[in-house]
Parts: sequence; structure tokens; C-alpha cells
Amino acid sequence: MTEIDILKSIAENLSERKSTAALNNYEVLCNNIKYVNDLLTWGVNSLRIVQSQADTAFKNDSLVLADFKDNTKPHFYFRNIVPRIILNDISVLDKFISYTEPDNRQGITVGNVGKLQKSFTDYNNLVTSARQFIDSLVADAYQLTLLEAKSTNYQVLVSLNSFSKYTTKSIRQGLFNAAIENSLNEFETLNYNQWANSHITKCAHKNFGDKVDFLFTNLNLTAETDFKEEIKNLFKFSSEFTHIGYVSTFFTSSDISEVIFTDSISPYLPSTENFSELKYEILETATKFYSKIYLPTLLNSFKKSFEPSTFQIFETSLAQLQSKIIENLKTRNNQYYFFIKQGLIASNSVIDLTCMCGTTNNWQPPHDLANIYCKCCGSKFNLLEIEGDPGYIMTSSGPIKVIGSSVPDFDDLSPERKVELLKQWEELMKKNKL
Repeated sequence: MTEIDILKSIAENLSERKSTAALNNYEVLCNNIKYVNDLLTWGVNSLRIVQSQADTAFKNDSLVLADFKDNTKPHFYFRNIVPRIILNDISVLDKFISYTEPDNRQGITVGNVGKLQKSFTDYNNLVTSARQFIDSLVADAYQLTLLEAKSTNYQVLVSLNSFSKYTTKSIRQGLFNAAIENSLNEFETLNYNQWANSHITKCAHKNFGDKVDFLFTNLNLTAETDFKEEIKNLFKFSSEFTHIGYVSTFFTSSDISEVIFTDSISPYLPSTENFSELKYEILETATKFYSKIYLPTLLNSFKKSFEPSTFQIFETSLAQLQSKIIENLKTRNNQYYFFIKQGLIASNSVIDLTCMCGTTNNWQPPHDLANIYCKCCGSKFNLLEIEGDPGYIMTSSGPIKVIGSSVPDFDDLSPERKVELLKQWEELMKKNKL
């Protein structure tokens, strides 16, 4: 292609917007957004407790390691800095959570469905909060991993240097004491090329991607290449919105009229579904980062800081926090298989399909195959038909009743019958070495 061909494609595609398409299920998206937003909210509230406990523990000489007791060594000063870093992250997380809540559809009608339309401001607020989330937590996780004086000096002094350029006299007076003024003056004697490597500062990994690579290596997650790229792609994507790029403004600034869709809750617009689809993808990636990268990094930092008995307390609470988030995320958008009696499909019976997320989906006749999914979590259902009246099927998870069979549900069986079935299951597992 020539430069004119490229320019022509830009002129044609960035001057007239195509109609919006809705390719996902809005109701499922809203359910999943609420679920993951609630899960992350719980995770942040749990982190508040950990932060408070760590702040108290850092103030107790008997609970920290030797280097943290000696005020001639840099680690001594991290006793104040580490709790402050965690508080910084909690503030960023709180903002992100506020921008990733599900849409409020209460009172939405065909007449006021325009309230659900999403504009440039909505997209910019959502994606900029995602940029702040991923940028801040990566930078802070990097500092928590290093716990090095020069590295922390660099991070804070660069921030102070920018902040001081435009802040008001009143704010400066309340924030800057003589010691920090002297530190900033010392930093400002350096030229820009010296910032990352001087007698008072150091930054071995200046770029976002380099910090991400460092964190994954430090946590022995080098095999998680797809997730690592997902983090970097979120940063690049959110940067486009944060820096008000051409594509982001073109995509979100449109006055094209939209068709009105509807579901069992209320009317909605294709742009509403598009926005929620993006919101869920961002929210899921951010929550995975929080559980897989940020929390383990914080745990490693505590291991460097506290006596073993104190560290074990934090290890237990943070491991439980991480495990709950990771396991609960797995309940979204899966594929599940149900054994069903042949002939039940296309009958007049309502078929109850209970998802692993706990929601029972009542599949109504005439049993449209397009409707066999969970409206709560978005998981897809696959049906395996069994001839006759098969009763129970032995699976790797245990005996399972074939839907439509005349036998009672497993939970309704007598204790003796349960034991009998479980013995059969154990023998089958041993025989097949499962």
C-alpha cells in the first residue's frame, strides 16, 4: 500500500461511523459485572484489614526483621512507606470499582432508554480508571518487590517534581516540609538523563512492559505469557483513551440513532451492550491481576519484612483472599455438560438445569437450543441424551442423577443408598484409575 492508500482508508473510516452491533447478551453481562465488581469490592475491603494490621505490625520492633529495626539501614524507613503504598493502591482500587458497577436499569422504558446510551465521557472515565488501576498497581508492586532506597526515591521524587510545578502555595505548604524540600532541590540539580541513575535515585525498569516482565519473572509466572500480554494490551488500549486518541474519540462521539433492544428486564441500546461488554472484559482482567500478581507481590514483601511467626498470619489471610477470588472467577462463562433422559427435549416438561454458579435455569418448552445457557453467569450448557430410565451416571465428580430419570435426587436418598452408590463410584474410579 502507498501513503495515499493509507490516508484514503483513514478518511473513509474515521469520518463516518458504522451502525452499532450488539453481539453479546446484555443481561448476562450485567449479572457478570455485578458479580465480579462485588468480588473485587470484597477483595479490597479485605485488603483494608490487612493494611491496618500491617501498619500496626510495622510499628512493633519485635515483629519485624533485623534490618527493619536499624535506622541506619534503608529498610527501617519502609516501615512507614509500605503501609502508605498499600493505602495508595486502595484509593486507586476504590475509584476503579466505582466506574465498573453494572448499569442501573430500574425505571428504564422505551421512552427514556436514552439514559442508557454511553458517550465519550462514559468511555473515557471507565478506561482512564482502568489505566490508572493497572499503571499504579504495577508501579507499586514493583516497589514492594524491590524495597530499595534509590528505586523508591526515584518513584516519589519524579512524582513530587511534577506535582510541585503547578500546585498552589496552600497545598505545597501543607505537604512539603523542609526535609522534603531539600530532597526535591537535590533531585532538581540532576538533568533528566541522570534521574534513573544517580547518587540518590535509580530505575532499572522505566517502561510499563519492563516492570510487568520483572513482576512475572519474580513470581515465577513466566509460563503465563497470554495473561502477561493481556496486561500489556490493557495498558496500551487504555492509553489511547487517556491520551484522547483519534480512534477513541471517533468511536465514542457519535449521534447515530440506535435500534432499541429489549429483554426480560427493560429496553436497552446496542451501545449500552457494547459498553458493558468492554467493562466486563476490563473488570475481569483487572481482578485477575489483583489476585494473581498484586496480592502475591504484597505477600513476598511481607516475607522480607516480618518475623516468621508474624509473616505466617499474613500468609494465611492473603492466601485465602487470593484463592477465593481466583476460584470465584472460574464460575463465569464456562461450559457444563448435563446428562438428560432421551425424549425429554421437545416434550411439554420444563427442564431444570442447575448451573455450577448455583442458578437454576428453567428451560421452557419448546426447548429452543439457543436458550440453553445460564443467564446469571453466561456459562453454556451441553446436553448428553441417555436412553431409557438410566437413574444415575458415575462421573469423576461422583454419582449424578440423569435429568428426567424417575429416581430421587442424590441429596434426597437415604444414607444407606448414598453409601451404596458412593462405594460403586469408588470401585469404578479405582478400576479406571481416575
